[in-house]
Amino acid sequence: MSMTTLLRQRKSRTASASPETALLLEAAGHVLVGGVNSPVRALRTVGAPPLLVRRGRGARLWDVAGRAYLDFVMGWGPLILGHVHPAVTAAIRRALRGGTVLGFTHPEEIALADLIAGAVPSVEQVRFTASGSEACMTAVRLARAATGRRKILVFEGCYHGHGDTLLAGHSAGLPEGLAGDVVTVPFNDRRQLAAAWAREGRTLACAIVEPVAANMGVIPPVEGFLQDLRRLTTEAGALLIFDEVVTGFRLGWGGAQAHFTIRADLTTFGKIIGGGLPIGALGGPRDLMRRLAPEGDVYHGGTFAGHPVSMAAGLATLRVLKAEPPYDQLARLGTRLAAGLAAAGRGAGVPVQINQIGSMATVFFAQTPVERWADVHRADASGFGRWWRHLFGRGIVMPPSPHEAAFVSTAHSEALVDRAVHASAAAFRACAQEQA
Repeated sequence: MSMTTLLRQRKSRTASASPETALLLEAAGHVLVGGVNSPVRALRTVGAPPLLVRRGRGARLWDVAGRAYLDFVMGWGPLILGHVHPAVTAAIRRALRGGTVLGFTHPEEIALADLIAGAVPSVEQVRFTASGSEACMTAVRLARAATGRRKILVFEGCYHGHGDTLLAGHSAGLPEGLAGDVVTVPFNDRRQLAAAWAREGRTLACAIVEPVAANMGVIPPVEGFLQDLRRLTTEAGALLIFDEVVTGFRLGWGGAQAHFTIRADLTTFGKIIGGGLPIGALGGPRDLMRRLAPEGDVYHGGTFAGHPVSMAAGLATLRVLKAEPPYDQLARLGTRLAAGLAAAGRGAGVPVQINQIGSMATVFFAQTPVERWADVHRADASGFGRWWRHLFGRGIVMPPSPHEAAFVSTAHSEALVDRAVHASAAAFRACAQEQA
């Protein structure tokens, strides 16, 4: 899609918005960079203006004009219990009565860390951070200190936040030599993974991976891929870091490590463990974690690390997940959504691939299976954008990028999933007619 076409569509959609929405979009463009505070919210990938929302409840969002939408973004993953879950909001209210930020250790930091350590066998101690980006940055720093090595291995299409090393080669403003410390391998390519370790293994401090890729769309690991990675890191004396910011407490109570029966050396968390509030965490065995200050020589600190309100929201969320495990039901809903979307695409004659695991799914406009970044790159992004806009017009909000995951929550039901599938069938048909 040309920039001229994109700008014309944005102008047209803004002009047709309600007066309040149009004024807010104009104001946002003046005072926020791109009108947003995170790039994907700009909706430029799907040729739409930013969505201005007022509130959420259950599985629904309402925009500033009062229109309701069925939500499959769910805050980009944290809201496994849906918007405004009563146990979470009650915990937040109780926490606020004690203060917003206290500056010292709070009992609920201990309780949340204990729940995480009890759920994930590789975790004995936890360090909370203010974001998943910060947790990944700290994990890499800790791995370098523990091994005495500089280089790290990452995978094409995986995202670990915006720390300098982990963003090397993907942003302006980074030190010129930084890319030399990063070895990049295609996700799910066992042959290239083995070759990289044969060439670089003894120079690598760690490998960091999303065990299920969720930032190039949902891409589960092929059989043997994670097992190879575990074996190669162990043999080379490097650390294996699982970035479970998305998968932690979503694929199951023990996250991806329990799901795939693989133990990482260090694990990063975010999203669900904060119950919808800002959070991140790094966890691992005691001997590694004690390298962090104040016990060790690896510095990390932060005013908002272990924020009492985030701790309360996360603790409430995890207690619900432990007491009333929803994972079988969420997996059934995810499978129902994926199967319905695949059938809807076939019925309209639109070639799509639906990648799904548990409560996560992505629609790719592709003829063949999508298993790595090169496959994602070949998929039809413009077709995805057309489908998204038709679906949005029918009251369904999917992630506005084929590089993101759609999520179902405990607030979704079979009826709501079926409503999304029905609307998607109409959207696919509209796409097919436009292409005819």
